[in-house]
Amino acid sequence: MDDSVIRNNEMDQLACMRIFVRVVEHGAFVRAADNLNMSRASVTTAVAQLEQHLGVRLLNRTTRRLGLTEEGRAFYQDCVRILGEIAEAEDNLSSVRAQPRGRLRVSVAQSFVHLAFFSKLAQFMASYPDLSVDVITTDRLVNLVEEGIDCALRSGRVPADADLVARKLTSVRWLTCAAPSYLAGRTAPQSIADLSQHDCIQFVSPSTRRGCDWQFDDNGKPVAFTPQGRLRLTSLDATISAATAGLGVAYVPEPLVHDAILGGQLLPFLTEHAVEALPLVLVYPGNRYLPAKVRAFAEFFEKAYPREGSWPTVVSAAEKPAAKTAGAQ
Repeated sequence: MDDSVIRNNEMDQLACMRIFVRVVEHGAFVRAADNLNMSRASVTTAVAQLEQHLGVRLLNRTTRRLGLTEEGRAFYQDCVRILGEIAEAEDNLSSVRAQPRGRLRVSVAQSFVHLAFFSKLAQFMASYPDLSVDVITTDRLVNLVEEGIDCALRSGRVPADADLVARKLTSVRWLTCAAPSYLAGRTAPQSIADLSQHDCIQFVSPSTRRGCDWQFDDNGKPVAFTPQGRLRLTSLDATISAATAGLGVAYVPEPLVHDAILGGQLLPFLTEHAVEALPLVLVYPGNRYLPAKVRAFAEFFEKAYPREGSWPTVVSAAEKPAAKTAGAQ
């Protein structure tokens, strides 16, 4: 945005509304100015002229922070809606809707990259050659607006935050699995109770250092199993690596071990007792207008993974070697 939108006390109201929204989103005039490639003075002037035009104070300014007034909060919500409708109307009349372009910033949970993510991302980027993608890989719950991130792939429920929208991508189950090297010379578990005879790799909370029971379904009845073993880890990634190395039985969300199961490095069992984990969701800011690049990303990844039941074909095929291992003992 150019500084020339503000000149001689004459105000381009839409431009000032956009500036005001960006100031609110970034929580500071300086950060908003940097984002808009404008001077701080021009940003401050735009908001001041907007307040003068409306006859109300929109922001409470202190030396440390900015805060919305009651009128400012209502006006901000109206601005987001109006600007979104304008952008949507422009989008509908342009080729941008059909062919997204620009830069898409996506936050991806560490665990999600195990879900054949990059191979799918390659297909997505090949479909949209005018689109660049920044992938921020972190398990931290990022603030999309403040950090300038377009959307996030997370494991979880629909957020309580009314300003966010979550689209479910796929269901996930908890699986018990072990490496062929671990099962060699052992009888693979045939029941939940059989797990007590095995070295169970325990995942413990990094913050509380406490382990969790493994949850199963036994003909519709919930069953909890307390794992016992010599190895405790504070990372699900490390748990999978340990299981792949033959150190014991792991209990992990299905997406994390999808590739290892498909490649035969891990063998699942007790899948008939598997229970659902939190689903994988795509989260984005909940203003009415959804940018073409986010829309394209959401629609692509909704089709990329099976929505319900996760990976029944892969698990079913992978169980056959495990059954042989058990029968050979």
